[in-house]
Amino acid sequence: MAYRIGIDIGGTFTDFVIAKDDGELFLWKEDSTPDDPARAVLVGLAAVADELNTDAGRLLADTELFVHGTTVATNMLIQRNGPTLGLLCTEGFRDVLYSRDGYKPERFNLHLERPKELVDRWLRVGVPERYDAHGNEVVALDEEAVRVAAAKFRRAGVTSIAVAFLWSMFYPDHERRAAEILRQELPDVHIVCSSDVLPEIREWERTSAAAMSAYILPRIHDYLGRLADQLVETGLRATPLIMQINGGCARIPDILRVPVNILHSGPAAAPAAAQHFTNTVGDDLIIVDMGGTSLDVCMIREGRPAMSREIQVEDQPIGVSAVDVHSIGAGGGSIGWIDGGGVLRVGPRSAGSLPGPACYDRGGVEPTVTDANVVLGYIQPDAFLGGRRQLRDDLSAAAVGEHVGDGLELSPVDAAAGIIRVVNANMVGAIRAMSVDRGVDPRGFTLVCGGGAGGLHAAELARALGMTRVFVPVQASVLCSFGMTVTDVRHDYVAAMHGTTSELDLAKLNALFENLESSGGCALQEEGFAPERIRLERSVDARYPGQVHEITVPVPDDAVLTRESIAALEATFHEQHRAQFAYDRPGLPVECLHWRVAAVGESVVEPAPFPVACRPEAIVPTGETLAYSPDAREMRPTAVFEMDQLAIGTTIAGPAIIVAPTTTVVIHAGDTASRTARDGVLIEVAQRTMAAKVAVVEDRESV
Repeated sequence: MAYRIGIDIGGTFTDFVIAKDDGELFLWKEDSTPDDPARAVLVGLAAVADELNTDAGRLLADTELFVHGTTVATNMLIQRNGPTLGLLCTEGFRDVLYSRDGYKPERFNLHLERPKELVDRWLRVGVPERYDAHGNEVVALDEEAVRVAAAKFRRAGVTSIAVAFLWSMFYPDHERRAAEILRQELPDVHIVCSSDVLPEIREWERTSAAAMSAYILPRIHDYLGRLADQLVETGLRATPLIMQINGGCARIPDILRVPVNILHSGPAAAPAAAQHFTNTVGDDLIIVDMGGTSLDVCMIREGRPAMSREIQVEDQPIGVSAVDVHSIGAGGGSIGWIDGGGVLRVGPRSAGSLPGPACYDRGGVEPTVTDANVVLGYIQPDAFLGGRRQLRDDLSAAAVGEHVGDGLELSPVDAAAGIIRVVNANMVGAIRAMSVDRGVDPRGFTLVCGGGAGGLHAAELARALGMTRVFVPVQASVLCSFGMTVTDVRHDYVAAMHGTTSELDLAKLNALFENLESSGGCALQEEGFAPERIRLERSVDARYPGQVHEITVPVPDDAVLTRESIAALEATFHEQHRAQFAYDRPGLPVECLHWRVAAVGESVVEPAPFPVACRPEAIVPTGETLAYSPDAREMRPTAVFEMDQLAIGTTIAGPAIIVAPTTTVVIHAGDTASRTARDGVLIEVAQRTMAAKVAVVEDRESV
C-alpha cells in the first residue's frame, strides 16, 4: 500500500488527508499546538496510523508523497515575534521601506497609522556601491564598508540580514559579493539577497520581499529542518514537500532560497482541490474555506485560479506570483461581542484551539460562531469530529446568553441567530471583494464550500449573492490538505528585460527563455519527473507605455519566438486589457518588463471518489433535531441524514441537516441537496422573494 499525505496547520485544527494508492481517502483533524506546530503533526500522524491499523513508522515508510502547508511564517509576520533583522542597502537609500510607494493603504483615512517596517531604521545600513540602469558600475562596492556594517549588525544581535541594492535585478554582482563578505564575517547569520528572491523592478516591493524573506527565514529554517528530521527518524523515505503561495509545492531547500513562497501556503492549496471538482461542477468557481479562525476566498475562472503579484501581509508586499486569496477573521472560533455603541460584531478575534469555543469545555467563556451554531441546533453535540469530542451545548447557551443576549435583551436563540447573520454578512463582503468589486458577476459561478464550518453557512452566503449552486465536497473540512495531495510541483523563474514589442531583441529574448526553461526543466528532472510530466508555462508582465501597473499575459510557446509570436502576444495583451479594464489601445506597442517561466511537474495520482450507498430509496433520516429556521425565526423539527448514506440520485428537500465525521451541511427550507456526484453534495439554492429580502434587511438592522 502506498500513500499520499497532505497536512495543513490551521489556527484551530491541523488537518490530515491520507490518499491510498487505490484512491481511497482518510480524513483526520487534530488540535493545533501553536507553541510547537510540529507536535500536532506527529501526534496526528500517530492517531491516523492507529485508525489505519498500522503505526506511524510504517505509514511514513509507505508514503510516496508528503506535502505540508503551514501558517508558521504568516503568524510570525502578523505577531511580529521574529528575529532582530538588518538591511544592507545602497548608500542614500535606507528609507525605501519607510517611503514605500508613496501611497497610503487607505488614502483618505486621516487617522491611519503608518505600517511599521520590519527593520528598525538604525539597522538599515547603506554602503557605497552603484550600478546605473544600463549596467555601468558608477560606484564600486566598498567592501570595507560592508565589514563595518557586519560589525554593527553583530553588536546589535542581528540574526538575519537582507541585502537589497539598486538595479540588482539586472546586475546582482554587488549584492552577491556583499553577501559573501557578510557570511565570512557573520557565519551564523542568515543572509538573503533581493536579486535571488524577486529580481524585478520596483525598489520597495523587491526590498520588502527580501526583508520578509530574511525575517521569516530563521524560524522556518529551524522548524522545517526539525520537522523533516523527525519525519525521517519516524520512517519517511520520500522527500517532504512544502506548499507554496503560488499553488504548487517544492522541496525544503527551494523554499529556503525564496522564503516568501511559504506565506499563505495552506490557503493556496484550495484552488488545487477545487480544480479537482471542475468536471463535476464547472470551470467557474468561487471557493470559500471557513476554518476555525479565518475565512479564505479565491476564484477559479475557466478552470484556472486567479493569480496576483499585489498580495500583502501586514501591509508589506510579497511581490512574488501568488494564488489570489482574500482572508478575513471569520471562522468557527471567531468571537461575538458588543462594541461601545451597542452593536453586535463578530471577529476578528478568535478563541483558537485553546481555550476554544465555550462548548469545547476547555476554559473558553466567550461566545463563538461555533457556539452559535450549537445553540441553533445546526451542530449535533454528540457528532462533532465523528463523535471523538462531546460538545457542551449548555456552555454554548450560557456564553451566548451572557455576553450577547443579555446586552441586547435577546434570548440565547435570537442572540445566536444574530451572531450568524453578522458573520454571514462579513463573509458575503469578503466574497464581493473578490468578485463584484472587481467587475465579476458571481451569479454564474458555483460556490465551492470548504472548511469544517463552511457547510453550515454556504447556502445563506450563496443566497445573499444571488448564486444558485453550492457544492460541498466530502473533503470540505480538510479542503486545503486534500488539495495538497493532488497539487503539482511548481517552480517560478523570472528575468527582467525591458522593451516594447516593436523594439524587442528577439535573439536576446529567446536566449532568456532558453535559460529560464532549462533551469526549470532540469530542476524537475532532478526531482524525478519524466519529460512528459513537465509543463513549462511562459508569461510576461506588460502594460501600455506610460501606465504604472501591468498585467501578466501568456507568451506563445513557440520553440523560437518570431515577429509573428510577438504580434500574437500583442493581440493577447489587448484582449486581456479590454476584459479587465473595458478598453484597449490596439495602435500602441506593448511595454514588457518581466519575463516568466512556471516549471510544473504534473501530479499523476487521482484520488478515487468516496464510496456511497447504491440505492436512493434506502435513504431515510437517521434522526431528528430542533434547528433554527431563518425564515420562521424559530426552532423547528429538522431531519438529520448521514453523509455516507446518501446515494447518487438522492435528493433531500430542506429543512435538513447532513452530518459527516468532520463537517456538517445545513439545508434550509426551499433548498434541495442532491448527491449528483460521488465526491460531494450539490445544493440548489432557492432565491428569496423581494418581500422576504426586505424582511431580512429589517431584521439585520434591528440586530
